[in-house]
Amino acid sequence: MLVERENELHVLSDAIASATAADGMVVVVEGSPGIGKTVLLREAGRRAREAGLLALTASGTGLEREFPYGCARRMLEAAVRSAPESWRAAILTGPAALAAPAVLGLPAEPALPERSFAVLHGLYWLVADLAARQPLALILDDAHWADQPSLRFLGYLARRLDGLPVTVIASARPGEGEPNHELIGAMLEVPGARLLRPAQLTEAGVAAVLARALGHGAEPAVARACWEATGGNPFLVEEVAIGMAAETAEPTAATIERITAAAPARIVRATHVRLAKLRPEAAALGRAVAVLGADATLPRAAALAQLGEREALAALDALVAADLITTGSGIGFRHPILRSAVYDELSPGARSDAHRRVAERLRAEGAPLAAIAGHLLRSEPTGDLAAVATLRLAAAGALELGSPESAVRYLERALAEGPARKVRTEILMELASAEKLARHPRAEERYAEAARLAEDPVVRAQAIIEQAVLLVYRGAIEQADTLIDAALAGLGGYDGPAAIEVITVRAAQEAFRRGHVSQFLARRPQLDALVDARAPGTRPLAMLLAGIAAQRNEPEGRAVALAEQGWAAGGYLADAESVELLPHGIGALIICDQLDGAGEMIEATRAAAVASGSVIHYLVAIAHSAWLNQQCGDFTMAAADLRASLEQAVQFGQHYAVVVTLGYCRDVLLERPDLEDVAAAVETIDPGQIGEGLGGAMFLVTRGGLRFAGGHSAAAIADLREAIDLAAALQLANPMGGSWRSGLALMLGRADAVEAHDMASTELAEARQAGQIRRAGVALRVLGVIEPDRDAGRAYLEEAATVLADSPARVEHARALVELGADLRRSGQRSQARQPLRDGLDLAARCGAIRLAERARTELVATGARPRRVRRTGRDALTPSELRVALLAAQGRRSREIAQALFVTTKTVDTHLNRTYSKLGINSRRHLTQALTAEASGPADAL
Repeated sequence: MLVERENELHVLSDAIASATAADGMVVVVEGSPGIGKTVLLREAGRRAREAGLLALTASGTGLEREFPYGCARRMLEAAVRSAPESWRAAILTGPAALAAPAVLGLPAEPALPERSFAVLHGLYWLVADLAARQPLALILDDAHWADQPSLRFLGYLARRLDGLPVTVIASARPGEGEPNHELIGAMLEVPGARLLRPAQLTEAGVAAVLARALGHGAEPAVARACWEATGGNPFLVEEVAIGMAAETAEPTAATIERITAAAPARIVRATHVRLAKLRPEAAALGRAVAVLGADATLPRAAALAQLGEREALAALDALVAADLITTGSGIGFRHPILRSAVYDELSPGARSDAHRRVAERLRAEGAPLAAIAGHLLRSEPTGDLAAVATLRLAAAGALELGSPESAVRYLERALAEGPARKVRTEILMELASAEKLARHPRAEERYAEAARLAEDPVVRAQAIIEQAVLLVYRGAIEQADTLIDAALAGLGGYDGPAAIEVITVRAAQEAFRRGHVSQFLARRPQLDALVDARAPGTRPLAMLLAGIAAQRNEPEGRAVALAEQGWAAGGYLADAESVELLPHGIGALIICDQLDGAGEMIEATRAAAVASGSVIHYLVAIAHSAWLNQQCGDFTMAAADLRASLEQAVQFGQHYAVVVTLGYCRDVLLERPDLEDVAAAVETIDPGQIGEGLGGAMFLVTRGGLRFAGGHSAAAIADLREAIDLAAALQLANPMGGSWRSGLALMLGRADAVEAHDMASTELAEARQAGQIRRAGVALRVLGVIEPDRDAGRAYLEEAATVLADSPARVEHARALVELGADLRRSGQRSQARQPLRDGLDLAARCGAIRLAERARTELVATGARPRRVRRTGRDALTPSELRVALLAAQGRRSREIAQALFVTTKTVDTHLNRTYSKLGINSRRHLTQALTAEASGPADAL
């Protein structure tokens, strides 16, 4: 069946060679049944082993489609278990340990909502560790029948093959197995991926296959008749060849029509005929193997067929002799078409009974729950309580592995067994929870049914609250309020964990959604009382209230105290509290310029992300790191964090995270020419998809700032007005600590001097009252720029420079200095202008505020000074990403550790380091610390 497959074999050989060269490749063999995909993959495995690769293989089957990571486990488990114990213990630490539940069936802790990414992350590092010992070929046959988590893993790996001695080879039928087909297609989007579509055999190819089977050449008329009857399908040609070889007389054109009755439309019938010719024991064993699928072993098949050991061995020999069964790497049919022909012949009742008996045997053997559940899914319900228990446990295991879709299938099947009311209520709660994770619209309906059936008032209240939470998330707050109030009444108060959770979710939605702020304010005293009493479960609520306090101009001490109470010295992460509300606490500290405390929270969250593989924790950490670095005046690191955050958010479909991160980093986008591509992408975002919450307002401020810088003043002013109106509707006097009104005042300028002055003056008064130095300094600078009276304007600018001098707002200080110097220069005081401009240029350059530094230099030149250009060598020549990697390497971290901390590949880290060495003029990590701490640029203002 490798006739006329020279091109395919050449590509497969290239893929194997790419693994040995540590430049992995993806190959997908696609074609109709019988085209020879399986044979090509077997040959790929053989060639891989000859080339010194470890070939890890698996095959998708209908039975294990609901077995989360079933194919991945079949590929990797044996390799891990056969490794030396010391090495195995070493790799199953750190990120690779996250793969242990999927590969070895170990318990998964903690149970994160985004567990699926954690497992993918762990599997990637497990493969990387295995490949470090020996190059790998991961080979998956019949991917259209594989489980979706395994396909997601291969897609995740495919995007990270650069620098890995790993090749991925899969086969699939075109257009079958949605959404598997979509996941397989994603693998082919990787640069360098190859799609092979083997063609049907030509007439000459058919003649070659017949010659091999018959031991001599077939008559041309015979070969032509076979080619016409089979369409050149290799599997069908081989089936015909087997039939011809069994003939006692020499095949001729006259007899070919009878022989080719086994061609496409008749292949199933031919298989039945071939099986019927065997002794009954062989037929029974064949049917048992068909039912068992990937779980087939001789003892299991013999037990299912009710055969003794000798009978089973004799039956197996007969099936092998008939070329139906192979025993190379376990018992299985020679081709999936043959298995389907035998399996489909079974009556529904016989098939159901067989699967149930297999499930009972696997349960007795202590097989993985997912394997047992796979057979129960294919049996008819009989009211079996043991089946219900197994399916519920399998669902729990699926959720631990981040596969809520599989959990939903198991629990729906458990309901079909018709459990009693109490158990049914419990299953409905579990099913609704799984559907919520899978974003299935039926979750609300499940919770409603559970509430109706629940006899326990606590369970009923929990079901109602969960339903209400879903309503809140989709914006049906009024409908949710009715349910919440009823549930809270049933619970007898607000102090239970379930009640506090829903109260917190509702508060988060009401406080930042237009039209619902009044409800939040009405409930605020109750919320404050709960937090002040430190009731269990109120840490997320404390974080939320901290963010709200910081943006409502409440005393800074209140906001900081709430954030620290919620954080609980890291207890927030240790107790796996809601990560969605963590940003409010971190943001409160950033807004209040408590930057050291915010940095501690961010680094702890980043460490938790690496340890748990949580993409949500990582996105929270990296986005807030970008914001923090911006506020500290380190725009170079802020740019690196911004890019890293956007890359991960886009990859994992976290659209809202993209918008929020852009909102945090408006100043960085305005000051960094190396982020022009990101700035341009802002215009491609539809604000209508964001909603009318705070995130939408943040986006409008960012877009407005970029539009104003690009000369589109009218559009920019419209964006800022809309954002400020929304902030006013939300009653946020200090939204994100962003000086939005001062920003609009600067855009209005002297063209609308009255409104601009009123806005900036109001912001200044509020900032002074709240003790907000950064915000006051910004307002003073803006007033200085827009003030028509030159003396009054300069007084504002001088005060702004003085106020900001000792604050952490270094870029804002630089802006005030540059504006002051520019004003002095315009008034003819060129000598006096030079010092603030020199100081502003130096500070802007050190902060990485490139455009501000260029403006300061231009102003200095206009005074008659001759400032020296900042040298783009040394540390200053590094890109933000290179600098971030270099700083970690300077701390003594290895490339692998850096890659794990940044959620990138080791090859990416090494590439950045090699470029860094070249730019710094060094050749090893030993010199990194000295090179990075040395001053890379001379004085910025030499005359």
